[in-house]
Amino acid sequence: MHGKLILVVLVMVLTGAAASTPAAAGAAVAQKNGRITFARVDPALGDWSIWAANPDGTHQQRLTRVSSFSSDWSPNGKRIAFDFFDDVGEHVATMAPDGGHMRQLTFRNGIQGDPKWSPDGRWITYDDSPLVDTDPAFRTSIWVMRANGSGARQLTRGAFDVEPVFSPDGTRVAFGRITGVNADGVQQEALYVMNADGSQPREIAPASLGVAHPDWSPDGRWIAFTTEPGGPESVLAVHPDGRHLRTVRAATADMQFYKPIWSPDGRKMLVGCNDLHSHVDKICVMDPNGRNVTVIIDATPYDTNGPAWGPHAAARCAS
Repeated sequence: MHGKLILVVLVMVLTGAAASTPAAAGAAVAQKNGRITFARVDPALGDWSIWAANPDGTHQQRLTRVSSFSSDWSPNGKRIAFDFFDDVGEHVATMAPDGGHMRQLTFRNGIQGDPKWSPDGRWITYDDSPLVDTDPAFRTSIWVMRANGSGARQLTRGAFDVEPVFSPDGTRVAFGRITGVNADGVQQEALYVMNADGSQPREIAPASLGVAHPDWSPDGRWIAFTTEPGGPESVLAVHPDGRHLRTVRAATADMQFYKPIWSPDGRKMLVGCNDLHSHVDKICVMDPNGRNVTVIIDATPYDTNGPAWGPHAAARCAS
């Protein structure tokens, strides 16, 4: 399974998996595609570090030399938000696209992770818990802070909420809500959408699907996510109002797919792809309809994970 919160195999098979898939974003999406970031197992650390590469996987560059995993590019491409680990837990920081000029934003004990920028670059949303994930009482809530780390405030309470991501217009946040375990002891997670101030949370995909890793399409029409119908990891998408749940890319006998990330122009997706023959996690790129899957990052024998996609350099210079 993939990600810092371990999701075990589910037993429900999603019906209608052969339905048509969501179309690519329209021409109204102006941004161009730039470099990508991803996490890679680092034997020197005995943990993960963050790397960058061109969208075709060339010119790979190591960015962090501390244990770190999730990353997200600011809308202007000038900063990368990421989480890293130290002796008291996990924290959020930002860095330049070359890995320099790191600035730590959160300092509390426990877990602050999975950062995502708002579309105007002024805010970062993230998971937060005063406890570490080995504590039996561990659960995270959704928080937001300014891009400089100030003004942190809690958006959700009383639940186990994870992996928030802003809508393209900044008015809403999608996130996962872990609801417990089923009769077989399998963890259950649902997909929710709420207003950006934390109000009016609404379930749009049920916990029985084993939802994880949501990402909003640049045109705002779809939320892609990982699910595990019957066991293997697949990519699905749904409208933000919960309608038209569809399979984008089902697992095959050769590969499972997880953590879909839309390109800035909406015409491609990064996706984690687990090679079932080599048992190595790689990074692939595919069309938004799930076709034309190509492996672009293969660090065999080391796993890769946590893809993110930044804007084109020309867009960064114009910002």
